[in-house]
Amino acid sequence: MNRKGLAFLSVSALAVIIAVVMHVQAVHADTSQTRTPVNFVLAGCSVLPAGLTVSGSGESFLVVNSRIDRDGTTYIENNNLVTGTATDSNGEVYGFNYHNHANQQIPPGGFPFTAEVTDHFNLVGNGQANQFQVHFVARITFLSPISFTIQFFKAHGNPMSCDPI
Repeated sequence: MNRKGLAFLSVSALAVIIAVVMHVQAVHADTSQTRTPVNFVLAGCSVLPAGLTVSGSGESFLVVNSRIDRDGTTYIENNNLVTGTATDSNGEVYGFNYHNHANQQIPPGGFPFTAEVTDHFNLVGNGQANQFQVHFVARITFLSPISFTIQFFKAHGNPMSCDPI
């Protein structure tokens, strides 16, 4: 898959990968933990009943581990867990969780390199969106900062329009 497949990858997942790659250039070994609020609106999702929207909020906990080996190869692993609550347009309440895991191995010259990404979003409650799940596994090969290819595996649900985080 080419750049058109980028829409399939959640914007936050790609942003985390690019930000981490840029940050790690000058670090030998590092671990960071970041907590941030997250809000989303899930509307127009082909898997939900027509007209149903879901709004949610929660907290993201991102852990990034990185190291640079003696040969200059950079290894980055990031895990992002988001949990919280959501309410649909009928007033029903849900709990949600989101998890994104990515691994990158970047050679000393920077490019090309590959990122392996696993992304899950789950919504559980008593309303019409109960047991809503979206997930995928992707391999992104960065040929340069602006040139990349994406391969998707094991997609479930409709990540193109239904992955809110």
